[in-house]
Amino acid sequence: MGPGQTLQALAELLGSGQGSVVLGVAALLAIASPIVDRYVIRRKRVHYRVQYNSKIGLSPVDLHDGNGAARHADPRLLHIAELLDRMSIVVIRVRNTGSFDIEPKDFGRPLEFTFGRRVIWDARISEPSVEEHRGELTDALEFFSVDGDAGDPGETGKLTKVRTSLGQRLSAWLGNSASGEPPPAPPPQWHGVRLSRLSLERKEKFKLVVVLREPDGNRHGEITKVVERSGHLPGGRIKDDRKLRRITWPVVTATFGVLLTGALLATVLTSASRQVTDPTLQCADGTLRIVGSSAFTPAVSDIAGEYSRVCGADVTTEATGSIDGVRLLANLDQAERGTLAALSDGRAGEPGRQLVAQAVAVIVYTVVVNDSVGVDRLTLEQVRGIHSGRYRDWNQIRRGPSLPIRIVGRGQESGSRRTFERTVLDGPEGGLSSDSCERRDRGASAPVIRCERGSEADVLAEVADTEGAIGYADLPSARAARTGGLPITVVELDENYPDVSDIPNGYPFWTIEYLYTLGVPENGSLLRYFIDYLRSGTARAALQDAGYVPCVRRDGRVHHLCRG
Repeated sequence: MGPGQTLQALAELLGSGQGSVVLGVAALLAIASPIVDRYVIRRKRVHYRVQYNSKIGLSPVDLHDGNGAARHADPRLLHIAELLDRMSIVVIRVRNTGSFDIEPKDFGRPLEFTFGRRVIWDARISEPSVEEHRGELTDALEFFSVDGDAGDPGETGKLTKVRTSLGQRLSAWLGNSASGEPPPAPPPQWHGVRLSRLSLERKEKFKLVVVLREPDGNRHGEITKVVERSGHLPGGRIKDDRKLRRITWPVVTATFGVLLTGALLATVLTSASRQVTDPTLQCADGTLRIVGSSAFTPAVSDIAGEYSRVCGADVTTEATGSIDGVRLLANLDQAERGTLAALSDGRAGEPGRQLVAQAVAVIVYTVVVNDSVGVDRLTLEQVRGIHSGRYRDWNQIRRGPSLPIRIVGRGQESGSRRTFERTVLDGPEGGLSSDSCERRDRGASAPVIRCERGSEADVLAEVADTEGAIGYADLPSARAARTGGLPITVVELDENYPDVSDIPNGYPFWTIEYLYTLGVPENGSLLRYFIDYLRSGTARAALQDAGYVPCVRRDGRVHHLCRG
């Protein structure tokens, strides 16, 4: 199925009676997806944000009396300024944004922050939202080198060791800088901090403050700004707040779900409004039987059922086929003429009795083929050639493998067949040569393999079950069958799609659905009131839902296609 057919099928599905169910399911999935993501799939969430990353700032060039002529006398101040000039502070906010508490066992790898080659001189936990957890958070801090852990894996990497070495660093720096003596063995070089046993309650947060200095080899230029995060939270997420998009897929899906819910409510309200009893409805007691067209009877059956429910009358339908239905009406006893009406696809040709036609709706038909055929458009000449036997294999019409053509038609009682012969074939459909639709089991010498089925539904089912099959049906039935999963393709004729809007462009396969009565119905009779009901807004809406164009428009005027 090509993209065009896929979009077409989708549009038909949403426009069908199953559209509300589709909208409801889609809205539920769209709204539920971010909830499932947050509470089921990725329930644990840690967000962090680097709030400050800059040098402490006290440059040696600033240590003068304002005119640059003299510097401060104490040389140690110069050494302190040189020390602080290469130092920086990083403030990182860490918070639990998920819906559940986080424990150390939840981490696949602990949360870590590294700062390039900058060396950590000190660190602290600041502004914890749960003050009682300050000590636990401090104890969770471990310090390491980018080349591996500094010292032994125990006390060496703890905050107490970092602060002990801080005094050694300051003394060594100030003493050696002032004396010019070579520095003693350097203390450990820590480049990263690890929160090894991090526990966070729901919505808990804190700030990690780290004091760093550039490595000795970097004595000039801008300080390093690198801050990198690592760690893994299985079944969850660790995210940088600065990189979070405002428009995320949960927001998009939730918004889409809300829009679909609105569409669903509009559909339900529209449907409910249609079910409100028409104030102009007139009811009558009695029994009325409507026979005829197998294509159109299902739509009228729904309308008759609603009228019967509201009015308490007994209005029933029977799909006998257009021709047999009109014949049955024509042979009716005059005394019973108000108890029967007949639906006919197109004008009835039954001579004799006075039959009165009421135009009900425009009915569009379509040629359909089994999906195995691989075509979605034919010319009228090709359709006529298929039924005449000029084309017996699909490879005579399209490129591809051999596939015998098998025709599924309707019987002589069918108004659909009469319309097909008059508007498409411009002649008779042909003889019956097959019962199975697979082979010529009724006439080996017949030019085509052609079988017949008694209703639109049977034709569609047979075309779907038979490879290489071609048939025809009214468009709403074909759409419903394809939406229901049958492997059939709706075919364009002479590049015109089967639709009312393409009739002015030359689409030929259509007719008017008529309701025939024996004479003019008497005023006050059930038949008279039911015909009036067929023209009401309620019945018009039901016909439109079924895929037909009512002949009587909302403003009471007759549709231009129904005036002939």
